[in-house]
Amino acid sequence: MKHRIWIAAGNYHPISGTSEVIFMNQPVNRPRRIEYLDLYRAFAIMAVVAIHATSTAVAHYPKHTLDHDVYYFWNTFLQFAVPAFLFLSSLVLFYNYSSKVNEKGWMLAFYKKRLFNVFVPYLVWSLIYFAIKQLLAGKEPLTHGVQFAKQLVMGTAHTHLYFFLIILQFYIVFPWLLSLTRHRLFNRYLPLFFIAGQAIFYALHLQFHFERTGSLLPSYLIVIGFGAWVGLNFEWALNKLYTHRYMLIAALLGGGAIFIYGNAYIKTAFAAYPVITYTVLFLFRNLFTLSACLLLLIFSERIGTGKHTEVRKATRILDSLGTVAFGVFLMHPLVLLFWRREFTDDLVRHFSVGIILSYVVALLISWICSMGLRRMKWGWVLIGR
Repeated sequence: MKHRIWIAAGNYHPISGTSEVIFMNQPVNRPRRIEYLDLYRAFAIMAVVAIHATSTAVAHYPKHTLDHDVYYFWNTFLQFAVPAFLFLSSLVLFYNYSSKVNEKGWMLAFYKKRLFNVFVPYLVWSLIYFAIKQLLAGKEPLTHGVQFAKQLVMGTAHTHLYFFLIILQFYIVFPWLLSLTRHRLFNRYLPLFFIAGQAIFYALHLQFHFERTGSLLPSYLIVIGFGAWVGLNFEWALNKLYTHRYMLIAALLGGGAIFIYGNAYIKTAFAAYPVITYTVLFLFRNLFTLSACLLLLIFSERIGTGKHTEVRKATRILDSLGTVAFGVFLMHPLVLLFWRREFTDDLVRHFSVGIILSYVVALLISWICSMGLRRMKWGWVLIGR
């Protein structure tokens, strides 16, 4: 029996909102939650917080020391986290809206709800981060309105807010991408079209040197394309991925090794051929990122559908994190900002302990606050809905 994911109107956002994602057995309309999508988001948001918590350690410790190597490995390995959210957003949206592509009026409703529910929290948190950083610098925020406007447009009010520009770009083009699925050729070779699109963008970047490519949607077309492919062929694709799980693991290890440790060697070996250098790095970086996204989906599905009592108890806790991952994503850098100002000097002799504590505190405080805001009528302004 074929299953389809449905999302309650207006209650989906790119990182959190899985509580609104359900299976509908056709023709019986009895919804049930897909718990492992909450798990997916929980694992991904834990990785995001870890990236930001360990970033200072990578800069703090001298290169070629054990401490630096450990933190560098984890900080770099977890870089798949943000693309993982884009992958899952694409998967859910294509799966849910594939049945609506021929309906009238769905596109306008999509724009109204999705763009509004992402832009408002982005605007509010951009203002919060901008004002706090201005005050900490001894400046008056109200006198720097032009600077704030520029940061809002560029997604630079704080380091993590660029993600929302990517999501907004994706929402803008999603209805048009979905409309292409009406064509059989596009459906059949869908991942290849997205791979080609990102490759063309990368080639143009090498020629014209675009600024802030990490904030531009074409930089993530491969994971978005495979998310669309899985979403449009969900059960078949998931079974196919599980069948080839060992190939994906090999791709993760091989691509990860080059991505994490091979950059310097490749740049040296092909110094006279920059095009070859950046092409090789492009291939292995995307091989690593994509395989990590796909394996995380498989892993979450295996864990989330397991029947062991102990495992199910643990997944319930992680499920709650997954449902508020959007809020955690927005809030945790603020916790880290004040933690580093107040406690870094006191823990300088035990720097690693401070890094670990900063991770735990940032995750827990933003998690608890997001759960509280989720119960408030106006909480969506801060954590979305």
